[in-house]
Amino acid sequence: MLTIEDVINLIPERGIMSIIQRDLEANGDKYALLIMRHLLENNNQVFLFLYEPFSILSRNLRAMNLDVTKYLNKNLIIFDVFGSMNKIERNTPGVYTLSGYLDDVIFISKMKEWGRSIIKKFSTDVEKIWLMTYLTSGVCKLFHNPISTYKMIWLMREDVLKDKSPKTIITYSPVECPLLEDIVYFVSDIVIETKVLKGKKVGIIAKGGEENTIFELFEEV
Repeated sequence: MLTIEDVINLIPERGIMSIIQRDLEANGDKYALLIMRHLLENNNQVFLFLYEPFSILSRNLRAMNLDVTKYLNKNLIIFDVFGSMNKIERNTPGVYTLSGYLDDVIFISKMKEWGRSIIKKFSTDVEKIWLMTYLTSGVCKLFHNPISTYKMIWLMREDVLKDKSPKTIITYSPVECPLLEDIVYFVSDIVIETKVLKGKKVGIIAKGGEENTIFELFEEV
């Protein structure tokens, strides 16, 4: 059995772990939220890049007894990509959107400005800073050229963070956005694929430490 703490400890310093949903029924996205809950409860600073509706995220967090308002604007900051591209205004402290006209290129430019401004507000040690996405596959629904835009997001990440390179957790569904799978695999140090095997929801470490290890996803819940 791999505990959530064990899985977190697989990620190397400045490393990237991807949770890839091979079977949607395995609920790999919810497993990622369990990891986020663990990080928040242990006083880590989490920056979540949200590519899905905020209402879906909130509903899934409530289902696992996580009151997001307890952490928002404290040690949880959400950058609402979905809300930005769909021109949805947010009046929730700790949830940020971009305003005005946005296409793929302008989004990257404005997101870079936001990133530089927000990172200055936090003096947290880099070991306590985490980047997460939910769900990266939403890129295919939100941008005209998802591959190019996703590559620019990674270049922007390196440019904005520079000496600060926090650990990153990507949540991704190839069924919904197959175009990004090669990039996701390439940038990741650890890949966990989630499937349903013999009626059990499991994670399989497909890349990185403990490769080929199979573990049940929700034994701790």
